[in-house]
Amino acid sequence: MSSTLRGELLAADFFTTAYRMSGHVDTGKRRLADILSDRLSDFLLLKDVYVSRIYKPGEIVAYYQVGSLIKERITFVVLPTEADGLSKDHTYPALTRQMRRVFITVPSFELQGSLKVVGKLDLQALLATGTDRFMPLLKATASSSLLPQVQFSGPVILVNKSSVELFCVADKD
Repeated sequence: MSSTLRGELLAADFFTTAYRMSGHVDTGKRRLADILSDRLSDFLLLKDVYVSRIYKPGEIVAYYQVGSLIKERITFVVLPTEADGLSKDHTYPALTRQMRRVFITVPSFELQGSLKVVGKLDLQALLATGTDRFMPLLKATASSSLLPQVQFSGPVILVNKSSVELFCVADKD
């Protein structure tokens, strides 16, 4: 994954149940979290797309200059910086936030990281309410459930809420 080019292209790794697609997204002045939650489009245009299988992440099986992903099929996205994964549309600086360690399963992966929570944490409400399709896990790691040695990590991982199978929260420190 290469570095972010602000205002033009954002490098990211996109995961489905069987594949990893590394590529660039033209974000303009928007953040990827907001683009993924935009319900006016079900697709995400990628540039310079490298495709690899989950069980052999270092082996590139295909390269294309342009590709399109169906947003609902994206399980999670690994981003190069925390700012790229946070929504500009949903910031509440006056509210107190707490960090909670979470464990989430999605098809083919186990995810661990920290979640920023405002007020009392309600797992069902977090997954079922709001307009965001993806939730940001900070300082996160994704491990393949079949090959735990295959791991991907980053400052932020955006998790597709509709892909979540199990959502657990650690007790407060």
